[in-house]
Amino acid sequence: MKEKRIWAVCLIIFGVASVLLGLCRLLWAGVPDAVVRTLGIVILAALAGFVFVTVRLAVAKK
Repeated sequence: MKEKRIWAVCLIIFGVASVLLGLCRLLWAGVPDAVVRTLGIVILAALAGFVFVTVRLAVAKK
């Protein structure tokens, strides 16, 4: 059950970071580079956790 919560949190992080990145690009053309890089790092960190948990859930089903 813990893996499913981590998986859901990763999906929420993907959604929030993507929306923030999209809004920053659309509404504010002068977005500082640090903001874009920070959101990118957050997405990459969530992606690593998402892949790890997805593999564990796939192995557990077999």
